[in-house]
Amino acid sequence: MTAPTVLDTTVVLDRYRAGLREVTDIELERRAATVAALPGRLAAQMRHLIDAEREYRHVVRRPASPPVAPARLVQGRVALTAGGVTATSGAAVVLVGRALAEHADRVPQALVYSPAVAAGLVVAVVGGTRLARWVDEHRHPLAVDVDEDDLDPYGRELLARVRAGRRARGEVC
Repeated sequence: MTAPTVLDTTVVLDRYRAGLREVTDIELERRAATVAALPGRLAAQMRHLIDAEREYRHVVRRPASPPVAPARLVQGRVALTAGGVTATSGAAVVLVGRALAEHADRVPQALVYSPAVAAGLVVAVVGGTRLARWVDEHRHPLAVDVDEDDLDPYGRELLARVRAGRRARGEVC
């Protein structure tokens, strides 16, 4: 028996690559399992083609929205936003308090500071909470329903974990 030439190997790989575009995800995974068991250089090149096809399909299915930031980064941004709102509203309270203090000769001291400070703190807390909630809702848009059959193996595994966690907490799945 003669060894295959480079031209024969190229033809086989081109046919294999062309056939990968038309197969379903399940068939692609079956082929990956089959090729994973094969030894040799041709099998290694076939595994590379399958990996490239998986990556291509993953990129094509990826949503156009920007990637979601890690949870710590998002929590940090929310905290910074809330802190910024609090500091800004605190500065506004100080300015209002000074403006009212200029007219202190006409208004008793008890009425100058306590209502302004109380109103400013309420506005700061409510405004900061609402701004933090608004930022959080816009950083994490609502989920899109996806058919379970369209998920790749990693997606199915993640869905199974989420469902198991919900069952463990007593939630209805």
